[in-house]
Amino acid sequence: MRLGKTFTLVRVLLVLSILVGFIILAFDGLLWFDNPKTHHATALIAFTIIQLFIVGLLFFKPRVGFRLTFYWSMLYLIILLLNPLTAPAIGISVEAFALYLLGITPITSTPQFACPFLCPPFIITYDLLIIIQIIIIATFLRTRGRGLR
Repeated sequence: MRLGKTFTLVRVLLVLSILVGFIILAFDGLLWFDNPKTHHATALIAFTIIQLFIVGLLFFKPRVGFRLTFYWSMLYLIILLLNPLTAPAIGISVEAFALYLLGITPITSTPQFACPFLCPPFIITYDLLIIIQIIIIATFLRTRGRGLR
């Protein structure tokens, strides 16, 4: 894959990650219901702002943005994978929260919060965030030998 196509792929993946974040923010009522305890919604807003900044860098300074995208995706993947460990803050087990996040045990709306497309939204949004970060990391590692050091 040529570097131009690689940069385009990474831009598209990062924009997709931002869109998935927006979908979660817009439709995951449980995220907002638990925000006072976990600050997950606040963190997702911050993560989205960081990704918007990196997308800008990818257009104006592609090599710097590409490298920053790699480091960001590594950090974001670690955060996503460790997120279930925050479950005790909302009074559930780590296992139950992990199953919820991965869409294995989605929930519907309750009187306390709305989940119009289930929570997590469309069941696969959290999985998509993880997959996107893995693809970005793999893309960077695959192209490292082509002058992007």
